[in-house]
Amino acid sequence: LQPPRTPLTICRFPSFAPPSQDSLNTMSWQAYVDDNLLASGQVTAAGIYDLQGNPWAYSAGFAAQIAEVAAISGHLHADASGLAATGLVIAGVKYMFVRGETGEYVVGKKGNEGVVVYKCNTCLVVAYHSDKIQPGSCNMTVGKLVDFLKENSI
Repeated sequence: LQPPRTPLTICRFPSFAPPSQDSLNTMSWQAYVDDNLLASGQVTAAGIYDLQGNPWAYSAGFAAQIAEVAAISGHLHADASGLAATGLVIAGVKYMFVRGETGEYVVGKKGNEGVVVYKCNTCLVVAYHSDKIQPGSCNMTVGKLVDFLKENSI
């Protein structure tokens, strides 16, 4: 006697597909902050702001002011290195300018903590990392989200 034959089952894993344009239009800005930045563990607090500094979404307790974000936006538009003289002020804390590229991003630090501000087509992504997070990890995490937003004309 032979054991009964069972049909062979092929297991297929779902393939990754980037979000559709429809889902981009319906996804909450808060979800970008929560699911892409904070959930990574590489960003302590973050926000997404329009180019005039008005908030679209931000993490709880992240108190970047409209004027602060607008000032950084102005430097990103004209001359990022201009922040070397004044530093970056986010949520009332002044960070030393480390580096930046006009039209792209600026990085600031205060001790072992820091901020990064990236410019997209229509918004700014502002992220803060505590002293427990490596600056490069925070920068890379934010950069990936910004690349995605830029690819989708945001």
